[in-house]
Amino acid sequence: MYTKSQLYNIRKTFALHSPRPEGYGIPSAVLVPLIDINGSLNVLLTQRSLHMNHQPGDICFPGGHGESNETPVETALRETWEEIGIEAKDITIIGECDFITTHFGVYIKPFIGIVENITIDDLIFSPDEVEKVLLIPLDFFMETTPRLSVVTLEPMFPPDFPFHLIQRGESYKWGKSKVKYWFYDYNGEIIWGLTARIINNMKCILK
Repeated sequence: MYTKSQLYNIRKTFALHSPRPEGYGIPSAVLVPLIDINGSLNVLLTQRSLHMNHQPGDICFPGGHGESNETPVETALRETWEEIGIEAKDITIIGECDFITTHFGVYIKPFIGIVENITIDDLIFSPDEVEKVLLIPLDFFMETTPRLSVVTLEPMFPPDFPFHLIQRGESYKWGKSKVKYWFYDYNGEIIWGLTARIINNMKCILK
């Protein structure tokens, strides 16, 4: 039987708990930078260095893994400064897209930020991380239907999986996971994967 103090502690614990995807650790975060160029609102993206071991050449948003002492928005702003030299003081965070969970044990929080007092010539990007910077009109994404491809993932079981503990054992009908991949082609620059997923979600929210 629970005592009043135990019940109080349970209530307090859940009152202070911020929900997040179960089983995931520190979130990654990215910034979706929007910048006005001659009266046209553009999305600022980067191409990952061709020399990187992980996803070389992919087009993405500035961002990365969080550090234990920072909030997700602080992660996005820090990574933006480290990758392309835009300081937090020149970015106004106006909101968030929906966060993303992946099959690789990562969840990502995308923040929308308006970049002010900065021109493309002011950007100083890290050649170890960034191959180049791209500016793509927001209208392009709003007006373009991306190509969609759906990949079906099927479960693979280890030899010692305890089939005997579940109904129907090895005959149990497992569901298949479907993963959607969007592709945008802007003058030969291909934006796909999580970046395209974030853009498509931003577009859906705006519409």
